[in-house]
Amino acid sequence: MAAKKSAQVETKGGGLKKAISFLGMATPFVIRLVQMLRDNPEVWDYVKEQLEKLRRHDKATPEAMLATLDALREQVTLLTESADDEQEAAKAAAWSAKLDSASRAAQLLAAPGSTAKQRKTLKKQIDSLRQDIFAAYVTELGEDASAGRK
Repeated sequence: MAAKKSAQVETKGGGLKKAISFLGMATPFVIRLVQMLRDNPEVWDYVKEQLEKLRRHDKATPEAMLATLDALREQVTLLTESADDEQEAAKAAAWSAKLDSASRAAQLLAAPGSTAKQRKTLKKQIDSLRQDIFAAYVTELGEDASAGRK
């Protein structure tokens, strides 16, 4: 019984560490998001829809990673179409290339013989892309809303 409680505490502690780490990385983004939504409440529906797509597929399986990559590709398409300058266009093109590469890797990991370590490594890469792309996506939605574009 004591071993079981100890395991539960360790699991909760691990989850707490992840949550604290995520909050540390996400805090500046969350502040910008709240400010942007305060200034442009009509954008919330778009943000909520994309956030739900990303959250729905947050697993380390090849299928879930491919679904996440598809959702991120939608966001990169919007970023490409609404790029205001060369820097934004170049960043969107780079993300598109990284998404293509990650998609190929996820397809390979769907084959027999892939390891949990390989899936975990790819998931971390996708999570990093998700954070960067989603932050740019929300920022672009706010800029477009402020400029009167949709």
